[in-house]
Amino acid sequence: MASTALDQIKKLDEQRTRLMDNAKAEGLARVQEALDELNKLGFSYSLSENGRGRGGRRGVRQKNDGPCPVCNFKTSPPHDGRRHRAQGHRKTPFSNAELSAMGYAKV
Repeated sequence: MASTALDQIKKLDEQRTRLMDNAKAEGLARVQEALDELNKLGFSYSLSENGRGRGGRRGVRQKNDGPCPVCNFKTSPPHDGRRHRAQGHRKTPFSNAELSAMGYAKV
């Protein structure tokens, strides 16, 4: 009895996989047609599975490992001038108490 139930589950899984593959292929065909039409109109669109396209991580800044331009010293973990945004126009170096409250330490 267990083997027949297991066989049925395996068959259902295979059927589900086939149905999902067919649905994906049909959907991709419709999307590709729409993209071709948009590209003919002069737009530049592409389809990617992970949702990012060819652009990657454009516009994402990385923290610099050098000293902060406001504090003029390095911290562990590193921070940069963006951490001083809340200080407004008069940016000053962080004190030791402020650094420890934020989880930073001078290096």
